[in-house]
Amino acid sequence: MKKTLLGVFGALLMLSGCASDATKCEAFKEVFKQNQIFFATGKAQLTAESKKVLDKQIEWLKANPTKKIIVQGYADPRGTEAYNMKLGQKRADAVKNYFVESGINPNRVSVISFGATELASTQNTPKGWAEDRRTVSVIVTE
Repeated sequence: MKKTLLGVFGALLMLSGCASDATKCEAFKEVFKQNQIFFATGKAQLTAESKKVLDKQIEWLKANPTKKIIVQGYADPRGTEAYNMKLGQKRADAVKNYFVESGINPNRVSVISFGATELASTQNTPKGWAEDRRTVSVIVTE
């Protein structure tokens, strides 16, 4: 139930940001198709590949200065709940810090950690865990 509510919440955030300007929203969706950044086990460092994805998002954010986003941080299910929440927060903070270092106003970027409460994969395997170690950028509002 909690997983469903969080997914609905994310969808509502996306839609609320899109309601007033469909063209900009479609451009956002195109740029943010690859909106997930993946991390190594127990790490919150951005890779060169991750930075390339984020650079496209930064370009879009600079072209749309009234838009705000939320960066959601996640972890795989193998740690304790407290550890996973902290790790998800560190991952979301790493993305926000990269945005800010690239010239995005910090007031336009919010962060939240979901830890391992909303898994991307149902596979309890190394491949599934790799999909869970991520951040997701979502448009919030103008």
